[in-house]
Amino acid sequence: MTHRKARTSLQLSCRFASRTLAIATFAFAACAGMSGAALAQTSTATRDDTPQIDSAIANKDWNAALTQLDARIASNPRDVQAKFKRATVLARLNRDDDAIAAFTEITQAYPELPEPYNNLAALYAKKGRYEDARAALETAVKANPGYALAYDNLGDLYLRLASESYKRAQSLGSKSPLTSQRITAIQNIYTPPKKRAGAADGASGAGAAVAPRTAADEWAPASGPVSPAMPAPDEFSPFGGPTGPLPTTPYVAPKAQP
Repeated sequence: MTHRKARTSLQLSCRFASRTLAIATFAFAACAGMSGAALAQTSTATRDDTPQIDSAIANKDWNAALTQLDARIASNPRDVQAKFKRATVLARLNRDDDAIAAFTEITQAYPELPEPYNNLAALYAKKGRYEDARAALETAVKANPGYALAYDNLGDLYLRLASESYKRAQSLGSKSPLTSQRITAIQNIYTPPKKRAGAADGASGAGAAVAPRTAADEWAPASGPVSPAMPAPDEFSPFGGPTGPLPTTPYVAPKAQP
């Protein structure tokens, strides 16, 4: 099978799609019968049969997962699913430069896959490389116009860029009251102000408002309950905060051929 034939367009999984911090597995299924809007072409694919690796990831045993993934890729050098998992595990180990290199390699080999661009954007944003993050997300939505997660993250990133621009204007002497109002408005999207005491909801006292964006604490191979994770009030950043959340989601990917 040629390299071109190995590629395929994607369809988002019906599983829970977290905006942040979800280690991805690749949910393989037969692509026949999917809508034309989701797939430019169809192919059959089988589930990535790496249960031990998935178990290590689910248990946050990143070093063990990395060792197993290295072995998997050595014996299956065209297994793009294993390469994606490996790149994500590298990010979990805070080996961001290595993760960026790994995701970049995937985008070069499979430019039609939006998820690697999405994770690249998260890593770039973590490093403050917002223009690179924007370029990656814009490429993701061009690769798959139906990839809602990238649009969500692109919106978050635009807010961050807007906030940085307004702050830059202030530092250059802008006296416009609208500048301060807009900075505050953007900040409140992520960290709403505390409720006023005696609010009409009948709550006793003032309580801290819940951040509007939640995240799955971890990916697990099987569907199940998730633990919400909120960005701290001082951690205004796209993708749920600067602690390294990676917005990913399961998807149908090309099956590697030996």
